[in-house]
Amino acid sequence: MTDQVRPSERLEYSAIIDRPVLKLPDGARMIVWTILNVEVWDSTKPQPRMVITPAAGGSPIPDVPNWAWHEYGNRVGFWRLKEVLDAFEVPTTLALNGSICTEYPRIAEEALKANWEFMGHGFSQLSMQKVEDERLDIQKTRDIIQEFTGKQPRGWLGPALTETFETVDLLKEEGFEYVADWVLDDQPVELKTRAGTLVNIPYTQETNDVAMMLIQHHKASEYADRALDQF
Repeated sequence: MTDQVRPSERLEYSAIIDRPVLKLPDGARMIVWTILNVEVWDSTKPQPRMVITPAAGGSPIPDVPNWAWHEYGNRVGFWRLKEVLDAFEVPTTLALNGSICTEYPRIAEEALKANWEFMGHGFSQLSMQKVEDERLDIQKTRDIIQEFTGKQPRGWLGPALTETFETVDLLKEEGFEYVADWVLDDQPVELKTRAGTLVNIPYTQETNDVAMMLIQHHKASEYADRALDQF
C-alpha cells in the first residue's frame, strides 16, 4: 500500500446478510458499549465546537462562552454521568484526551478507581489533520495513559472521529489493537494497515449527544427514545 490509501481500500465490502451469525460469549444477544468522552479544550485557540455563536462574528480568542461550556462538562456533567453509571454498575470506557491525566487528574483518578477502560482520544481536542506530528501525538497519548493506569491503552477514538490517510497505520505500529472512528457497520470489521490488521469497533452517532443535540437540535427526551430504538 502507498502512504495515501483510500478508506475503501482498507477493508473488503461485506453485506451483513451474507455473513455467518455472530456468536457472543455466554450466549449473549447484544453488546452495549458505554463510552464517555472527556476532553481538554485549549483556550488559546479557536474552540473545537461553538454552541454560542460569537455576537460580532469571527473566532474570538479567548472564546470564554464556548470554552466554559466544555469546562462545565468536566466540572459537573462528568460527575452526574458517573453517578448514574456507578449506581447501575455499568462497565464504561473513558475516551480521554491524553492531557486529561495532567490537566484534570481528578477525573482520570476516579475513572481508574472504578476500573473503567481508558481509550486514547488524541492528546488534546484537535483534529488529527491539524496536529503537527501525528505519530508523536499518538505516542504521547499512549504513553501518558500507560504511565497513569499502568497498562497500555488498547483502543483509539479520534478527536471528533478525525483521521488522516495514515492514522490507522500509525495506530497499529504504535501498539493499538482497535479503533472506533469508522461508523460503517453494526459489527467489528478488520482494517488493512502497513503492519497488519487493525480491528474497527463501530461507534454510534445515532445516540451521540453532540450529533443529536448540538447539530440536529433534538430535545433531551429524544435521547431516551433513540437509545431504546437501537434495540
